[in-house]
Amino acid sequence: MLADRRAKIVATIGPATREEKNLEKAIKAGMNVARLNFSHGSHEDHLKVIHSLRKLSSELRAPVAILQDLQGPKVRVGKFESGSIEIKPGERLVVTTAAVLGKPGLIPSDFKELPLACVPGTRILLDDGLMEIQVLQVRGEEIDVEVIYGGILKDRKGMNLPGVNLPVDAMTPKDFEDLEFGLANKVDYVALSFVRHARDIRKLREIIESRKSNAKIVAKIEMVEALENLEEICRLSDVVMVARGDLAVEVGQSRLPGFQKRIIQVCNQLGKPVITATQMLDSMVENPRPTRAEITDVANAVLDGSDALMLSAESASGKHPFKCIRTMHEIITEVERNEEEYYKLSLESEYLSTPGAIAASASLTALKLNATAIICLTTSGKTANIISNFRPKARVISVTQHMDVLNSMELMWGIQTLLIKPYKTMEDILTQVDQLLITHGLAKTGDRVILTLGQPIAQGAKTNSIYVHTVNGDQLSRLPDDKLPLRCQADPEIN
Repeated sequence: MLADRRAKIVATIGPATREEKNLEKAIKAGMNVARLNFSHGSHEDHLKVIHSLRKLSSELRAPVAILQDLQGPKVRVGKFESGSIEIKPGERLVVTTAAVLGKPGLIPSDFKELPLACVPGTRILLDDGLMEIQVLQVRGEEIDVEVIYGGILKDRKGMNLPGVNLPVDAMTPKDFEDLEFGLANKVDYVALSFVRHARDIRKLREIIESRKSNAKIVAKIEMVEALENLEEICRLSDVVMVARGDLAVEVGQSRLPGFQKRIIQVCNQLGKPVITATQMLDSMVENPRPTRAEITDVANAVLDGSDALMLSAESASGKHPFKCIRTMHEIITEVERNEEEYYKLSLESEYLSTPGAIAASASLTALKLNATAIICLTTSGKTANIISNFRPKARVISVTQHMDVLNSMELMWGIQTLLIKPYKTMEDILTQVDQLLITHGLAKTGDRVILTLGQPIAQGAKTNSIYVHTVNGDQLSRLPDDKLPLRCQADPEIN
């Protein structure tokens, strides 16, 4: 069942998946987090997707986190008269920041500061580095360039200037407008593109808090400057994304694997969830099966310690979006079935917060007692998130009455989320826990489980206790699939 998988799947929503019936297929295929890419689509399009996801999440009893990905100061080419042009090695062209349509020999750009950032010899990479041009001279708003590597250049493709510090802020006027929309519609996560400094995260945090929003921040690492400030950025963020597309162009493709591992390692050490993204199953945009290299890439990202893996064009505009999500689910599940790297517990004498100490104790107790599950009774998800970082082999099940909290936890490694009815006493809790575990097929009578909770219970205290419980439900049995939450059913069929 989908609940057996620990690493989570982030799927980008686009033309191939944004209709309600297709969003349902995406959830059934294994999507945990829906990424809305604000580089594309209107607010009207995104709002429709948000409403559909919340409706489906409730109907299927499958919480889904919504991640708003801000465009950031992305340098792009403009539009061409015929949608694209061909550029050839050795050809001389003009790049202009004037508001014109491009044509053979003329490439428009919407980045007004581009001439300020260029000098003779500056390399400009196009379309994630597939093409390259070199600056010959700068003339006002026009730049003379020579083509080094050619190809077909389409509308709105990205431009990268490796090693150049661009004179831009992390958030553009469009990003501020998009952020207001996202927070008003209660997105769970906001991804900040082209982060360079910790102050970029602080500025976004101030805006989110001023709007009384609970949205968490995802820092996208895709600039050399971000790598230089990596630890501070990670500490201030809630989640980190290894954005391999622009990062590879910035640092050079041969250095990307080393940086990917370093970012994941730093996040694991700091207890920050990390998403590995970009071209994980890229060949499935066109083909029904991945390449062997892609299968290995997905597997290695899991083994390296990723909390979640992300699909971009594969699920947004590809020919096989649902098969792609299910394929990723199957690869991750197989890796985890044979994975030995559970229980990353440190017994060093570091000092922890109360939730941190409870999380470590619960994980250690689960290991020593060979417990089936760790049940986190929560109102915020904080303790469950810390437990997730200890990578327990026992199931981590977070239960609460708050659907928005369940949605936000869908990004975290290993956490499965279930709704619980209001409770006032320990007897209420244990009765419900036994019922949930047995009827949902998550444990059986006689299994040991560890509970983390706050006492006194009736006062809604924050987590301060652990409790060892032996499941008791002789009179209970697993419910049929059509009565269960989606992720506790046998893997649903997708067409």
